[in-house]
This record gives sequence, C-alpha cells and structure tokens, in this order.
Amino acid sequence: MLDCRGVTRFFGPWPALREVSFRLPAGALVLLLGPNGAGKSTLLHILAGALRASDGQVEIEGIAIGEARARQRVGLLAHRSLLHPDLTVRENLAHYAALYGFPGAEVAAGLARVRADSFADVPVGELSQGMRQKAALARALLHSPQVLLLDEAFSSLDHRTVEEMRGILQAFRAEGRTILASTHSEGQLSDFADGALELDRGRLVQGRGCMEAGR
Repeated sequence: MLDCRGVTRFFGPWPALREVSFRLPAGALVLLLGPNGAGKSTLLHILAGALRASDGQVEIEGIAIGEARARQRVGLLAHRSLLHPDLTVRENLAHYAALYGFPGAEVAAGLARVRADSFADVPVGELSQGMRQKAALARALLHSPQVLLLDEAFSSLDHRTVEEMRGILQAFRAEGRTILASTHSEGQLSDFADGALELDRGRLVQGRGCMEAGR
C-alpha cells in the first residue's frame, strides 16, 4: 500500500531524514514516534507528495508519489487546517470538492463522516479547536484517500473530541485504508495501533508490528 524506500532529505547541508525505509500494508494503523526535530513532519510531507525527497522513493499502491494519481490517494492532516477562516465548514468542503471535481453530495457525506453537521454552517474562524480539527479531518478525507497521514492530529484536543476522532479513524481503517499517525502521546492510539515507527535525528531507529522497516 505505502512503500518508502531509502528516503533522505537535506535542508541545506543538514540531513532531516537519512535513508528511511518501511512498508505499510492496507488496513494498518501505525504510529510515528520520536522527539521534536526527529523528522516526523518532514517525512509525512514527503509521503504526501507535498515535499520532495533529496533521495529515495515513495510509492502508493505501486505508483510513484511524484505522479498526481498517487497524490490523489493520500490525505494529509497537518498543523495547518488548510481551511479559510471566513468560510463556513460546508463552504470550505464545497471549495475542495470543486477542486477534486466531486459533486455536492460528497460534501454532505464528508460532514456526516466526521459528525460535523451541527456546525457545518459556522465560519471556521468561530469554531473551537476540536470542531476546527474535525472540519480539517473532513477536508483530508473528502476524496476518500487510501492512505491518511496525521501530524499530531490530537494535539490540544479535549477528551471528548479525541474519542470522536478515534472512532472516525477506526471506521476509516475498517474500510481497508492505511493510517500513519505522528504523535507525542502514544497512548491516544496505541490500544488499536498495529505497530509503530520511531525516528531519531532523521533515522528510523525502531519499527515494530506490521511493517517491514529498515530495508
């Protein structure tokens, strides 16, 4: 499903990632662990095709991430929501649906998927942190990606919202889709994660569970 082979990334002379290799199968939920500065966000953006690797290769379902049809198979929920604060949640999703060439029905399905109907017509800038994060998740899932990448998606969320997000992720994985989730709080997902990858100073130092690591 997701194959990362020898991925290296330099920023100037400094290596942010060094020969990172692993493979995640369909239907897996895997944690991405490591201290601040370990390279987690850099890796996720490379896997999403939002950042180019200096060396190595990423494939989604056998398609190189440099191709548009591979990037269309990936959803990324990063620190920035990518939602316009002056538009309502529904309007934001309609904007992205238009970019994807989807009919309006996809917006309603996206709202229902994350249980956002109750605040669908509220401007994003007026939402609580938890509501805004659920709206951002709806945006990341709108095109039904095969792989979902999460970069500290549960940060600063209350317990209720965390539980709601967990339920959404469990349902997504049950559809045979793959999730790689960066987190500082391993316990938020560890009870139903299939494994974990750990980065330290840009290197993959540990992999456990359902992936092949360090190939």
